[in-house]
Amino acid sequence: MRWIIFFILLLVVLQVGALVYLVFQKRKRVKQEEARLNWQRQFQDELYDFATGERREMPHIVSGNEDLVELELFAFTNLTETVSHQERIYQYVEAKLLPYYQVQIRHRRIDRRLNAYEAIAQFRLRPVAQELHQKLGKSISKEEKDVIVRTLVSIAPHLAIGEAKQANEISFFGAVLAIGRSKDLTAWIEEFEQLTESFQMGVLQLIYDREETQYLELVRSKTTDAHPEIRKRALRALTRIGLEEDWKLYTPYLEDDTSWVEQMLALRFLENVAPKESVVYILPFVGSRSWWVRTAAFDALLACGGLEQLALVAKDHPDRYAKQKATERLAKEMKQHVVI
Repeated sequence: MRWIIFFILLLVVLQVGALVYLVFQKRKRVKQEEARLNWQRQFQDELYDFATGERREMPHIVSGNEDLVELELFAFTNLTETVSHQERIYQYVEAKLLPYYQVQIRHRRIDRRLNAYEAIAQFRLRPVAQELHQKLGKSISKEEKDVIVRTLVSIAPHLAIGEAKQANEISFFGAVLAIGRSKDLTAWIEEFEQLTESFQMGVLQLIYDREETQYLELVRSKTTDAHPEIRKRALRALTRIGLEEDWKLYTPYLEDDTSWVEQMLALRFLENVAPKESVVYILPFVGSRSWWVRTAAFDALLACGGLEQLALVAKDHPDRYAKQKATERLAKEMKQHVVI
């Protein structure tokens, strides 16, 4: 009986001791977090003063608070567009956090490495460029390789472009994300012919997205590329940056043996530039079996030939679906032109 009572008392003591320990640890963590928060607020002010030039001395980093420093650095660089402020931040990161990020990119956990790559790109930490480039030759996941290439675009574009010339597993979307880190596409344009197909398509996509008219000659030359996907990207880019006289570049794609995508892009370009002499190339496609091509054809026909051409299709076209579509479109356009 005594042993049972002793055992019960021991359990009670242990439970009370464990409860006291947990309460103590919780209070300790709360105090530590409060101290970290207070330090973060002080660091935030010091970092702002340093970046703006009001303070010459670089803010000190307390060991273990690197995660808070990173948060403040991301916040500041995302908010400011002042080049001089950004440059001082980059200098600070290189001086104070280079060893930290060198450890992070070698970490065994991939999430820590990926986060480090993004931070390196954001803060332009160029001294790690060679080590990152060497990692591309090692056995790492496709996702990690994609992120490393994007990072290299930010800190060492020549290394990223060199990688884009070699056979790799980077997809078109990965290439677009990588090239998109470049504010100026000139370096990519200069090496265009040596790039892999994914990166060539990525460059053409960025030309389209950014409406980079200075690269018009390259785009024109790629409308006849042997690779169909590159040709389509070039045609699409030309729909946005091309000039009116470029419409004749599209006529080879207004043939029955071309893909519906090429036909649609050609018709969309004709809709934008609206040359009247292109009507003869548009008419065969108002009866296309592809809804996308047929819709683009009617839009182009209206732009280039006006209501008169719509009326002719509605009256005389041999395809009954084309006649029906033309009649519906004509009624819609006439209704919009009625003045009440």
